[in-house]
Amino acid sequence: MASAIFFLDLKGKTLLARNYRGDIPMSAVEKFPILLSDAEEESSAVPPCFSHEGIN
Repeated sequence: MASAIFFLDLKGKTLLARNYRGDIPMSAVEKFPILLSDAEEESSAVPPCFSHEGIN
């Protein structure tokens, strides 16, 4: 079951957000663009799923 779901635009700005269970901080989405740019720098193939500090 999903704890939270976020939809972002191409620049990483949150378009829609829903926190279902309250166990994920809403600020967790702010780390996603940073993780994505780090993954792009490390490899030309970006993985379809990220895991960071127990958040997928």
